[in-house]
Amino acid sequence: MKIAVVGGGPSGLTCAYRLQCAGHEVVVYESDAHVGGRMASVLADGFTIDTGVSLLLATYKRTQALAKELGIEDEWFAFHAAGSGGVLRDGKLTSFSPNGAMGVLGYRGLSWFSRVRLLLYFLRARKWVGKFDFFDLSVGSDALEAVDADTYVRSKLGPEIADWLFDPFVRTFHFHGAKRISMKYFDALAALLLEQGRFSSRGFRHNMGTLSHALASHLKVFRQTPVKAVYRQQGRVCVELLDRKEFFDSVVLATPATISRKLLQGHSPQQRELLDKVEYSSTLMCAFRVPKCALPDFEGIWVPFAESSIICCCANETRKGAVEGSECVLILGTHEEASANLFTRSDKEVFETVAAEWSRLFPQYESQMKGIHVQRWPNALPIYAPGLINQVTKFWQNGQGEGGIWLCGDYLNHPWVEGSIHCGEKVAARIGRAVLAGEVSPLKPKKQVLPARRSVTGS
Repeated sequence: MKIAVVGGGPSGLTCAYRLQCAGHEVVVYESDAHVGGRMASVLADGFTIDTGVSLLLATYKRTQALAKELGIEDEWFAFHAAGSGGVLRDGKLTSFSPNGAMGVLGYRGLSWFSRVRLLLYFLRARKWVGKFDFFDLSVGSDALEAVDADTYVRSKLGPEIADWLFDPFVRTFHFHGAKRISMKYFDALAALLLEQGRFSSRGFRHNMGTLSHALASHLKVFRQTPVKAVYRQQGRVCVELLDRKEFFDSVVLATPATISRKLLQGHSPQQRELLDKVEYSSTLMCAFRVPKCALPDFEGIWVPFAESSIICCCANETRKGAVEGSECVLILGTHEEASANLFTRSDKEVFETVAAEWSRLFPQYESQMKGIHVQRWPNALPIYAPGLINQVTKFWQNGQGEGGIWLCGDYLNHPWVEGSIHCGEKVAARIGRAVLAGEVSPLKPKKQVLPARRSVTGS
């Protein structure tokens, strides 16, 4: 089969790679000059900065397996910060190591009463181990799927846990509040914490784009090649570019849902209904150069909305080796509520606003921060909203691949990088099953081998 993948993020590249390994003729179209999507990096003021994904986890089994297959397993490494950071509460930083259920229960920023309530929640969560899959939220049925996490936690576990644990977690990793996320997300996460036992931070040496570049090196990737539209025409799928049209047996749309909605013409009812429902959080990731002596040895800091309406999280890039002489890099993320106002401001204004707020929270940083890069993410991460997880699950059963057009990405119930890679492999496998079922006409089968490295094609 001749297949196009639109979008060169981790999910799209993984899907393209698996399809090519299966013997299909695959091309990838990427509108940007670089591949990787949220797993991209830039060089700013002498530092390599991860502009999106800040960390990976040792529990990412698919990611590690793919890295090994690509021959980059030696690039996988453990962060080397002595302290994991903490949660800011009442102007003070409370140490927190959420690397497992016991680490969460040991969080001293909560009262004993709240920690007992958390213990009872984790005891209930034991029945979800093996039933739910955090990296595929379509797995398993949860009566709380249509209930938002803030409402449930506030009523069942208490306001303290809602305001100082659950909501800051969502804001640190998704930039929006817990009111907008399904409780099934947390139930699946609790099951993962209990099953894995321990979360440990990992990354790729040099930058997070290592995996994406390794995938792209085996594929025919057209960078800086925007796609105008995707639609059915004369029994095939047309990819309309700025200067030409290309026809394929199948097309995988591995772009954010908001972009896929604009590209896809002649949607099926299921495709239209789903793409219209998906929403994204937004954020700005602001990188600052700071003296190493001003930066304690920690991984990250969660900043609850009650402490700051601007900054939601902090990542210490020293843990990845981002050090030059006596200086290092600090990355601050913004709440989505602040992003709307900051998006239209100049980089200089953003740096001034964010640095002033961080210095208010931590006075030792005053006059110590030099802004070096701002990354604006209008489609930062999909929102796994109450009711949407079940809708996506139904789409996988009825609507996915209709008309030879496949949707792919973390918004399809596949959180984080591990979920994105899982989704790419899942879509590739579904296309393979469609070929075997005779739903599409395949090319002559080829022996499944690791594709040779190839030069990446530009427009």
